Amino acid sequence: MLSSLVRPVQSDVTSFEDLFRAAHECAACDRMVGCRRVLSSANGSSRARIMFIGEAPGRLGAERYGIPLFGDRTGDTFEVLLAAAGLTRDRVFITNAVLCNPRTANNLNDSPARREIKNCSLWLRQTVEILSPTVVVTLGVIALWAASLIETHRLKLSKNVGQPLPWFGRVLLPLYHPGPRALIHRPLAAQVRDYRRLKRYLSRCGLVTGPHFTPSR
Repeated sequence: MLSSLVRPVQSDVTSFEDLFRAAHECAACDRMVGCRRVLSSANGSSRARIMFIGEAPGRLGAERYGIPLFGDRTGDTFEVLLAAAGLTRDRVFITNAVLCNPRTANNLNDSPARREIKNCSLWLRQTVEILSPTVVVTLGVIALWAASLIETHRLKLSKNVGQPLPWFGRVLLPLYHPGPRALIHRPLAAQVRDYRRLKRYLSRCGLVTGPHFTPSR
């Protein structure tokens, strides 16, 4: 059973409340000082067995509302994809490789720097340990690389998309990011098919029954 893979918490921070408080006090990245840390109860259910990891909060969506993958074009696409997988936000937990919105000097969304991803890997690891999900879905190459900072893997998105593989005592499943740039490489129709395959996989594992998660572990 997949549940037998899940490891117990191995961190001094043992509750989401402690994690939220500690992350909001972080000042490790110079250009993130004063930015919103998008990590709170709005990220999803503390009982979720599936966790999604994106890239970073968007300036017009997650950074504004405090909810990952929400409130902008990327969030709208993600809602379509979640529905294709038979999932709802109240049954999953969503976070990012970087908790703050990285911006250019012109105040536009920017990709997080490798140093920023490394700095934030502490929070990502602790989130995984506290939530203890059965399946972790990475969205895009940055999220997949961030996962490798927690436990080394050699997965490549183009080669391993949609393949469930062992990682950090659970299952890692790489998918493409729902953002506009990623849709150039993996169009929406193809991503919908990816999420339908995800639904079938979760159903075989007993994690999804019809449109919803089973309510208990």
